[in-house]
Amino acid sequence: MTDQSKFAGRIAIVTGAAGDIGAETALAFAEGGARVAIVDRKVELLADTAARCRKAGAEVLELGMDQMSREAVEEGIAAVVAEYGRVDVLFANAGYGKFAPFLEQPVKEWERHVGVNLSGTFHVCQVVAQQMVRQAQGGAIVINASSGATQHADLLSAYCATKAALRMLTTSMASELGVHRIRVNAVQPGVVETGMTAPMLNGEDGDRHRELLTANTPVGRLGVPGDVANLVTFLASDDASYINGQSIMIDGGQTINGHPRWFQSDYRRAHEENWGIGL
Repeated sequence: MTDQSKFAGRIAIVTGAAGDIGAETALAFAEGGARVAIVDRKVELLADTAARCRKAGAEVLELGMDQMSREAVEEGIAAVVAEYGRVDVLFANAGYGKFAPFLEQPVKEWERHVGVNLSGTFHVCQVVAQQMVRQAQGGAIVINASSGATQHADLLSAYCATKAALRMLTTSMASELGVHRIRVNAVQPGVVETGMTAPMLNGEDGDRHRELLTANTPVGRLGVPGDVANLVTFLASDDASYINGQSIMIDGGQTINGHPRWFQSDYRRAHEENWGIGL
């Protein structure tokens, strides 16, 4: 049973709350007694998450916000403060990822990765941190940085590069914001069963992907959104009050022996890219 006093009286913001990890984390905050502001690029995407949080007894504010726009972020956080008076917790979860060979990476796709994952997360974190500083009551920020932040995956160079930048942003924020008693940590999920991974895990080659990924995961299964939500809410809680500036892998051990690969090429074949599932 969830401890309904864990976040009692606190205001939590979750970005990317229409996605599986964001929705599950928003629900965990709601079940812990928080009032929750759920955010995604379009407000209509949030209906299901909002209904689940309200069913748990939480007050919910739904916000459509493009985090690539600084103006939209400032207006969105101002709306949260106008509704609830302050911000205590942020889960900066919204992200973007798309496969592409490095040599064929479209510039627009590269820029979207940077805009959503890096610049967008920066905008949200900075505006929320500024509000927390004005409140002078501390706070907790958790960033979704992905296992790709420290372990490369082929055909995901833009995704991994921007997630790696978030890992350093976490460190920088934790150091500079410590004087304001704002803790900042990151989570690094491995392969999790979500809408983002569904096309790969449930598509035409899904069985093969799932077989190889699971075979290389020491706990013998892929992750589920609740796994990540449990870690995020722990890091945001008082139970983690002495944890700061950390990027914590949550991947079932996938990266112990190198990251499981969605695709790979045979390096013995010079000047020839043959990206496939296994060799």
